[in-house]
Amino acid sequence: MDYQEASNLEQFVTRFLLKETLNQLQSLQNSLECAMETTEEQTRQERQGLAKPEVLSIQWPGKRSSRRVQRHNSFSPNSPQFTVSAPGLLEEDNQWMTQINRLQKLIDRLEKKDLKLEPLEEEVVEGNTKSHIMLVQRQMSVIEEDLEEFQLSLKHYVESASSQSGCLRISIQKLTNESRYMIYEFWENSSVWNSHLQTSYSKTFQRSNVDFLETPELTSTMLVPASWWILNNN
Repeated sequence: MDYQEASNLEQFVTRFLLKETLNQLQSLQNSLECAMETTEEQTRQERQGLAKPEVLSIQWPGKRSSRRVQRHNSFSPNSPQFTVSAPGLLEEDNQWMTQINRLQKLIDRLEKKDLKLEPLEEEVVEGNTKSHIMLVQRQMSVIEEDLEEFQLSLKHYVESASSQSGCLRISIQKLTNESRYMIYEFWENSSVWNSHLQTSYSKTFQRSNVDFLETPELTSTMLVPASWWILNNN
């Protein structure tokens, strides 16, 4: 009765429980109908003086059997006959009791509201240059013989770039057993980065790399929210 006014979590719990309850009731009904018709068949054969078989082959006529076949796929063999045994029924009943107990525990947990579905958090930022910073990744494979000269040139470049007001940070990594360097540069925005590329120290470093690198430099850039930088540095 309170479904329309309930919260999204409570509506989800209601739908889930109704669906699970319906499935369990249908499965139990199928088992009970199967057991009932099996016992009826056994009784008819005993009355006819036949020995009680361990396994009975039963044909399911009538509308009730058709309805059960449609409700549960596990009772829908290709032929209209299938085999039922008394030990099998006992084992199946135990399985249903196990499922019922599991469902009861789940209902108890949901009623205690231990399950919490948190909504997706979205960060709303203003669409301007101050809302993002520029992250630059530069990959350089250095010629082994020119490694010392490259390191000296890189040192001068980092010192000059770090002194710029728009440069937030520069980090350098050298891969183990390789003469390959990874340079990460953080700039306030793309405009500051573009202006940095036009400076004399940046152009000097780029020209020297023509002689020091085995392959052309690989550069990739991306914008990241400025709030991430502030959060990580507080």
